[in-house]
Amino acid sequence: MRRTPLAAAAVLAAALALPTAQSVARASAAPDPQARAAQVKPRSDAWEARVLKLTNARRKAHGVKPLKASPCADRLAESWTRHMARTQVLEHQSLDPFFDCRNVSSAGENIAYGYETPRALVSAWMHSPGHRANILSRHFHRIGVSGWRATNGQTYATQDFLG
Repeated sequence: MRRTPLAAAAVLAAALALPTAQSVARASAAPDPQARAAQVKPRSDAWEARVLKLTNARRKAHGVKPLKASPCADRLAESWTRHMARTQVLEHQSLDPFFDCRNVSSAGENIAYGYETPRALVSAWMHSPGHRANILSRHFHRIGVSGWRATNGQTYATQDFLG
């Protein structure tokens, strides 16, 4: 799926992205999808742990209990973020599978691309009302975090929340 200016505007309403010249170049010369999929790389566990640590620091500063890492939410975040990096399309996944995790009554998701450091990523989410609401929600108790680097060098990131 190629991104058009209208589609990009719709995506920005739901997720954060840095504008880049690469998105214009991608529209005119899309690489082979199989080659692109073979070259995406996960961000390190330390990178993802830093996102969680910074997220919990923001929650603490606002009097909200910290989130605990969830293997189920982590699997959902990991597979979806890898998919976005492979396709270079920023879009939310269905929340329906989240309710297959144990003891889930609420769910949410933050996605973004173009933020290379955990600090820049969490800061951007905290400056967006919808993303901030997910991070600070008292309904969420568990989280999965994932980051993948696409072949164009952009980092795609996901936070999946369970309550």
